[in-house]
Amino acid sequence: MTKDRKAAELLSKIAVKAIQDKLGKDITLIDFDGVKGSLFDFYVICTANSPSHADSLAEHIRKKIKEEINLKPTKEEGLQNCQWVLLDYFDVIVHIFLPDTREFYNIESMWKDVKQTHYPNVNE
Repeated sequence: MTKDRKAAELLSKIAVKAIQDKLGKDITLIDFDGVKGSLFDFYVICTANSPSHADSLAEHIRKKIKEEINLKPTKEEGLQNCQWVLLDYFDVIVHIFLPDTREFYNIESMWKDVKQTHYPNVNE
């Protein structure tokens, strides 16, 4: 976990807001504070309604984080098919899933004993 937790919190908040801007659904923030051996501070998880929506969400998240705190992801995965897009900001990992893929991997259940914040969907 990072020494600068406040920076990780800010990054995760920017990611959540960017997802809401582009109408990503079912946003969950998993907070790994106090989890022994955790490599991350936060997971930000959301659902896109199509591959093009997942791509658009990823682009908007990258743009907003770059604008606000001048940071680029250290790694990006899944942009070839956009079923599960991962943006790795080292201390914060953003996961963008299509519905079936999110249901299959069910990341939240793997971390059910860790603090999770679920955000309401915007403009249903």
